[in-house]
Amino acid sequence: MALKCTFADDSQRILLLIEHWSKQRAVDHRRTCRYLTELLCRHPQALVLPILLITDPALSGTADRFNYTISGETVFDVRFRLAQVNRHWREQLTTRKNIVAAVLWVVANIGDPVERCIESIRHLKAIQEVWPSDEIAHLIAHLEQFARLNHQQAERFRHRLREDPEMTSVVDLLKEDFRAEGKAEGEIHALLSLVADGDLAADKARSRLARWLAEGEIPQHMHDEAMAGLQNS
Repeated sequence: MALKCTFADDSQRILLLIEHWSKQRAVDHRRTCRYLTELLCRHPQALVLPILLITDPALSGTADRFNYTISGETVFDVRFRLAQVNRHWREQLTTRKNIVAAVLWVVANIGDPVERCIESIRHLKAIQEVWPSDEIAHLIAHLEQFARLNHQQAERFRHRLREDPEMTSVVDLLKEDFRAEGKAEGEIHALLSLVADGDLAADKARSRLARWLAEGEIPQHMHDEAMAGLQNS
């Protein structure tokens, strides 16, 4: 993903090349270098900063540099900016008050995902006066998907929200999402019924489910359960 940042006076453009790796063993420096080179060629007047966003807790072996040499001569040497979502990242959330940092903590594969969701919501609430409430509500509504909660975890997450008196305002923000999920359950049931009755091909149903997931209309656990139902049909 590349984000373009422009100064207010349009004097300088900066491109942030962000490559997200959820597992340390999947980090591919060569691929990121290729993306970097392509951006440098397409935007010769811009500054391009390559960033490795890593949500694997085992970060000690991640290199921030790629060096390519032939016969001792350096041909290519790139240093990356590492953004490591780890426990140190978590410790900085209170002082940073950054909505992106708070949401990214949900993505990290550290500890109980339900606790990460609750913790992130607390940080989002702390900055609610700074950010438009509708934007925060939109992010909260997608936390389950970002954290990849299964059905049991999602139920526990919602129970925590309803039972915690400090989360009353959050529950108010999520009421619309809770109603939307009930609607999504009905739509999925209707979709599976069409397949079972032979009125819709399974491949088309899978495509529709994938689109709903990508557009945020259904959470991850509903998508997975529906896909499993199609597999068994």
